[in-house]
Amino acid sequence: MLALSRRSVLSLIWSIGVLFCLSTPSLAAELEIEILSPGYGIAVEKGMYAKVHYQGRLSDGKIFDDSLARDTPFNFILGAGEVIEGWDIGIEGMEVGERRQLIVPPELGYGLRGAGNVIPPNATLTFDIYLIAIRWPPKLSELDANMLARAIAEDQIFIDIRSADARASSGVIEGAVMITGFDSSGQLHPDFQRKFADLIKSLNTPFTLYDEDGEAASYLGNALVQQLGFEKVSYLKDGIYGWREAGMPLVDYTP
Repeated sequence: MLALSRRSVLSLIWSIGVLFCLSTPSLAAELEIEILSPGYGIAVEKGMYAKVHYQGRLSDGKIFDDSLARDTPFNFILGAGEVIEGWDIGIEGMEVGERRQLIVPPELGYGLRGAGNVIPPNATLTFDIYLIAIRWPPKLSELDANMLARAIAEDQIFIDIRSADARASSGVIEGAVMITGFDSSGQLHPDFQRKFADLIKSLNTPFTLYDEDGEAASYLGNALVQQLGFEKVSYLKDGIYGWREAGMPLVDYTP
C-alpha cells in the first residue's frame, strides 16, 4: 500500500543519514572468505540486486538454513543493510556463477542476541553461497519537454498528479491522465492508489509523472521505483513550468 508523503520521504532520508554518520565500520579482516569455484560474469557491486542460493551452518556443522533445499533463491540489495554485515562485505566482488564460502564471526552476524531459536548467541556461522544473477535496480528517469513530447508521440502513458485547481489555473498537457498525487496536507491522495492501479497494470509499464515544477513528481516517482519496484518510471523536469517555457502547448482543463 502506498503511504508515502513528501514529508515522510525527507524524514526517511534524514534518518538514514543520521544512522550512517553514527555507525562505525566493522573489520573485514575478521571475515574469512574462500572461493570454492570461480564465476564467469560481471562482479556484483554495492547497490546491485543479487540473487543467491545459500546454505548456512553453525560451527558444529548443523544446517540452520538452506535455500536450495527450499528451491527458493534469495534476493537482496548488496550494501543496503538488508542482510547481515558479513554478507554485505563477503559477497561484494563475487561474479555470477561463483561459489564462495564465508565464515562469519558473531560481530558481523547476529552478535550476542543470536536469532530466535535457530542461531544461538555469539555464533560463528558458515555460509556456502552461489551467486545466480545480478542487476542494477531501476531508477527514476528525468525527461525534459522535448523528451516527453517524443514519448507522447509514441503513446506512452503520462499522468498529471496536480490538484484540480492547479490544472484549471495553468492548463494541462493534452492526453494526460488526471490522477492527483497528494492532498493539501502533503499526504498521498486517498484516490491515488485505486486510480493508479487501474491504469498501470504491470511493473514494467512505461509512464511519466508531471506536476508544477517537478518536485512532487520526483518524490512520488522515486517512491514507486524504490518501494514498489516499478521499472520504467520518469518525471517531467521542471514540470508544467518547464513545458511552457519550452513553448509546448497546453489545453484547458475539463474536470
